[in-house]
Amino acid sequence: MDEATYWARVQRVFNMMDIRTAFVTDSQVDAAVELLKSHEDTSISVSLEELEKARIIKDAVVHPDTGEKIFLPLRLSFIIPCNLVLDTLMISARGYAQNVGAQWLNQTYNCLHYYANRNASNDEAGRRILEAYVGATASSVGAVVGLHALLDRVPSGNRWAPLARRLVPFGAVAAADVLNLGITRRDEFLEGIKVFDSHGDEVGQSRLAGARGVSACIAGRIAAAAPILVIPPLVMHRLERAQFYIKRPYLKLPTLIAMLGASIQISVPLCFGIFKQQASVDVVKLESSFHNRVDRFGQPINQVSFNKGI
Repeated sequence: MDEATYWARVQRVFNMMDIRTAFVTDSQVDAAVELLKSHEDTSISVSLEELEKARIIKDAVVHPDTGEKIFLPLRLSFIIPCNLVLDTLMISARGYAQNVGAQWLNQTYNCLHYYANRNASNDEAGRRILEAYVGATASSVGAVVGLHALLDRVPSGNRWAPLARRLVPFGAVAAADVLNLGITRRDEFLEGIKVFDSHGDEVGQSRLAGARGVSACIAGRIAAAAPILVIPPLVMHRLERAQFYIKRPYLKLPTLIAMLGASIQISVPLCFGIFKQQASVDVVKLESSFHNRVDRFGQPINQVSFNKGI
């Protein structure tokens, strides 16, 4: 997993979003995993092209902690078709009923997606997953209803009110992301996650590492959502007043979908690439129990790594 540079991480996420990896068969995934394992254990002769293809399939389909295949709709490679539908619904929603329905659908998908791509050091209880789902849905619905109610009080004729309404979905999603990820993955910072030394040996469980991982995921999710839920709505606000679109209203939806697709494909890799999925941290920044530890060769452990999740 090449995550040494920012652009290497961007390329990795871009490859993980390749829609073709969503539909690889179980036998293809097993063959890719076996090829990588054989190459690592025995250094068998394999072309770089074959190795790269196997890594892309494994990164996109196999959970790094459990080694299990991620359910198809919840893979990162399926994020574009799922979010095209959900984002279009949120941006196009008019009235309270449509806004509430769109936010509910979005948070249902998000909660499942976050859980499927979490750090799996701890087993999540069903009750906690339900709490995350209810909390995130309530926060997003509350935010969208509250923001619209606030904008209803703005005097008619205010030039900024229509623009502000276009940004309500982003405000609701940002608020919900904090709660959804925070609650769904709270065991990571309450009980800790597994951290490993440079040889891949488990050193222990760290709550501070868990807090770092969850915080980075929240920041990355909100950063990725901003261009998707801000730029297309504002552009559409301008285009819908142009004579070209007034005469051709049937082009509004295809234009919105095209902008959303491009925004997701560009924004997600650029923002997810900010943080390494296999993150590392100096032990001095973790709990004191990790200080002055040595590895199996008697060498001091200065850094540990962990799966940040997505």
